[in-house]
Amino acid sequence: MYIPFRQLFMRKIISAAIATFFFSIIFAWVEPELFGDSSMLSIGSRSHEAFRIISVYMMYAAPAIYLYGIATSLISEVIARAVTQRQWLQLTVSTILHCGFGLILLHISLIAAILFLLSDTIISTKWKQIINVNITLASPLLPLFLWLLSVAYINITG
Repeated sequence: MYIPFRQLFMRKIISAAIATFFFSIIFAWVEPELFGDSSMLSIGSRSHEAFRIISVYMMYAAPAIYLYGIATSLISEVIARAVTQRQWLQLTVSTILHCGFGLILLHISLIAAILFLLSDTIISTKWKQIINVNITLASPLLPLFLWLLSVAYINITG
């Protein structure tokens, strides 16, 4: 099935926004302290530190996910479609390529690549009819809102 490049690119931008949002939350929870030992933190302390560090992780993750993630996801999808016409095989090839490209920073970028793939797959199968220019332009507001919320939290809690 042929999808115009414009539709495909808009879907990737939306997927990047969703992946950035969830990656920042998940990675901040997994690694809430940049240079310390986070294994000794209680749930409350871990949540506090995670929310404080989201803005820092997002400053580095967002450009990488938007630039590298969109580019490699487009490449993965084009290659998967060139290899086969079967939907499940395209998804398999695309998953392998996303994971391969996601290994650039080992587990850190692999988490982002898997989140990107999941969001892109869900959008392409369940929500493909809602992809339009307005949704695409509004999608970066999701990670921006999380970033602003994290910065406000830092300023309020000191």
